[in-house]
Amino acid sequence: PNCTRPECRPWGHHYDTIYQQRLGPYSRDDVEPFQFLEIGFYNGAGYDTYREFLPRGECHSIEIACIEEGPRSEGKWPWGNFAAKNPRYEQYLDENRLHCGDGNDVTFLDSVWKNAMKRPDAPPLKIVVDDGAHHSDQMVQSIFFWFPRIEPRGLLIVEDIQPISEANSFTTQFLPQIMKDLHFCGDPKQQSDNLCFPSLFPLLASIHCEMHICIFERNDYPAKELSLKDSTPPANALDLKQCKSMLHGHW
Repeated sequence: PNCTRPECRPWGHHYDTIYQQRLGPYSRDDVEPFQFLEIGFYNGAGYDTYREFLPRGECHSIEIACIEEGPRSEGKWPWGNFAAKNPRYEQYLDENRLHCGDGNDVTFLDSVWKNAMKRPDAPPLKIVVDDGAHHSDQMVQSIFFWFPRIEPRGLLIVEDIQPISEANSFTTQFLPQIMKDLHFCGDPKQQSDNLCFPSLFPLLASIHCEMHICIFERNDYPAKELSLKDSTPPANALDLKQCKSMLHGHW
């Protein structure tokens, strides 16, 4: 309530219009079947809404709170199973649509992808929404793993990039680099330039950001199955000084 910007004073977000604009076409009954992935099931209220809004979507979700209870030092979860509060919790597990694990663990993500989503009979992956812990390192992990696997003209949406300490480096370190890559030409007649994210650049069509939310759109090149190494953020992902083209004299 004490924020200078009036839009930031009420609790909540302002994503309804951007979701209607970009996901509205996928809500039609005559759209081709597709896969949708939400990162951050929590208690399933959002997931339930997506399943209703996207009737032709095969909707998946990832949640860490439904792993084995116990100390985090042992790779377990000590703060309770939020997901179990959803009345359809067991149904979603039985359908193999709710996947319990750490969305920041590339090995777990690879298992979800290969065992539950990359099936011979599966529709194409078109939409991924990161609504997880809202930590910068986890946001960039979602992008590096999932963006290449999204089919042409699909969308990866990152929510809640508001100015909080956990998310700040996403906006101050990652976004400037990928925006620079978006406009890369590599013209030898101009000053030398380098890509910051060569694994993402060939697949990126556009970036659209509104208050506290960004949408990354795939171009027309086919989806790619990157190695686990290339599906992990590089050292410069949250430190733009490690990308040569971001240094003084390379703009």
